[in-house]
Formats: sequence, structure tokens, C-alpha cells
Amino acid sequence: MPLIKRCCGLLLALTFFLTAGGMALAEIAPLPIDDSPGHPPIAEGYLSDLEYEDPSIRVTIETGREFNTNYWLARISIKDPSQLRTTSANGFDGTRTVAGKTLARRMKAVFAINGDYFSYRNDGFLIRQGVQYRDLPSGKRDVMLLDENGDMHIVRRATAETLAPYMEKNIINSFNFGPALVVDGEKMRGFIDNDDAALLGRQRMGLAQVKKGELDYIALACTGPKWGNSGWTLDQFAQMMKRLDVENAYNLDGGNSTMVMFKGDYVNRINEETMRTISDIIYFASAWPGEGE
Repeated sequence: MPLIKRCCGLLLALTFFLTAGGMALAEIAPLPIDDSPGHPPIAEGYLSDLEYEDPSIRVTIETGREFNTNYWLARISIKDPSQLRTTSANGFDGTRTVAGKTLARRMKAVFAINGDYFSYRNDGFLIRQGVQYRDLPSGKRDVMLLDENGDMHIVRRATAETLAPYMEKNIINSFNFGPALVVDGEKMRGFIDNDDAALLGRQRMGLAQVKKGELDYIALACTGPKWGNSGWTLDQFAQMMKRLDVENAYNLDGGNSTMVMFKGDYVNRINEETMRTISDIIYFASAWPGEGE
């Protein structure tokens, strides 16, 4: 084959490859930073009852038992930070509560967990989906921040002064429950027994980022001191997160608010009859519209 024809053929093939690749990449686009849902999960994305994958997100859920307690461990990887989202029952300036799975279905969540029950208190530092609703940090609670890059930052006993340096990072969501479980790879210690029942076995829910700069997360939940389980203390919870080799991990609302949601239903349905209604969820959405959408 003449050299010119061969070069032309290679050029055409390269152009087609780049164009097709560009089209494939263009299908995964950032979701708007607002209260809109993600793209609906695709049916063929469910590889099993505990696994989902499409070009923008992968979720796997494992079960296990430690400290005489059953747990659920979800590993979530996303392509864009905007896929890590939060929503409320009826606005972040309201107090309405609903069933967690109702919120997960409304937002077309691939995977969801309960949030921090923001409406339970009237203080704290509250930003959700890029909108600030409250700027009243008390200095008594650890605050978790999620920035525009999907990175998790934990500010111990947050005050206005200690939060100020993070405002340059364009914070998209903040949470005011706590406490911190792992900070910069270090397991937290010295938990004090207060309204989070730190020294008692309880149902727990936590969210962790494996490593800053990477969009890999872990959600870990356990059942409580019923049905043959002891529940975890906060120190046991922190031990579990540390074993997973995460960079930062944060305790969210637990007890009867503990909810792991996948395929529009509860994974931890063993205690569904005692689940309370909640004000908010954290969820991971698909950024892939799928074929023909």
C-alpha cells in the first residue's frame, strides 16, 4: 500500500477513535449543583442484588460480622464529584421528615444513606448542594465538609475561625453530627459519652473517603443491640474504619435513623419496623444518561 494512502487510513482511523472516545466521554457530564436528581440507574447496571456499575459509577456492598454485630460495607467509586449529593424531605430550611427510601427513590439514587438529621438542631454550619443555610458553629462538634472536588475535610470542634480557611475550597456540603472517626489516616481516640452514646453499643452509620484526590468512598453501617447483636461503640466503629485504610471517616446520625439504601429499598431491612423518618440523605447518583436518553 502506498505510504500516502496508509497515512490517510491511519489518520481516518485515529479521527474516528478520538471522535467516538470523545462522544463516550461526553455522555458522562457533571450533574448540576442543585436539588435535581441524577440519571436513572440502568437495569443492566445491576450485576447482582448488591452490585451496580455503569460508565459513571460503581457500587459494591458487602456484609460481615465484627464485635458480635452484623455490618454492611459499601464501596462507591464515581467519575465526577457532583455525583456525591444530598437532599432533604422538604428544603434545608424546613423540619419535615419522611422515610429514607422515599428520598432515595425521588432522587433516583444508585446508593444512599441517611444524613445528619440537620433539622434536629438549630445550630451548626450548614451548606447543602452549594447553598449556605446556617452559619452557627458551636465549637462543640466536629464538622465534615465536602468540597467541589469531592474531597472530605474534617474540622474538629469547629468554630467560625477554624472553618474560615476551608471557604476558599468551595464547599458543596457540610455535616454537623460527628464525631470524627479517622482524620488524615489517624484513628480518633478518647470518645466521651454524650448524646451520641459513645461508650454504648449502638447502630452506627459513617461515611469515609479512601484518599483525597480520588473519588472512592466507603459507607459503613452496623445493626444495634438487638437480634443477637451487640452494636458498636464509637471506638469500635473507628477501629473498623481504620482497618479499611481510609484517609478520613465521619460518624453520621445512627440509632433508628441508620439506613443503607440500594435499588430503591433498604439493605438493612432487618430493623425496618423501628426505622424513624428522617430529614435528609446522602446519595450517589449516576451521571450517565444511558442508551437512547
